[in-house]
Amino acid sequence: MLNLGYRVLMKRNSTYIAFVLAGALLGERVVNYGFDTAWEKNNQGKLFKHIEGKVGSESGGEGGGDDDDE
Repeated sequence: MLNLGYRVLMKRNSTYIAFVLAGALLGERVVNYGFDTAWEKNNQGKLFKHIEGKVGSESGGEGGGDDDDE
């Protein structure tokens, strides 16, 4: 098994570097997706994209109109 890994991945420097770079890019994507998912789950209902339709539709209150005070 180790001999096969050596022959396929580490025999040539260019193949080894390509393997390392591909692994780094894939690992970065996995970690980024995991943190984004955890962040959104922890902040459900607090982020702008979750309340986007509710913010402008409330009537009354301060700051609900145009800010043209000229």
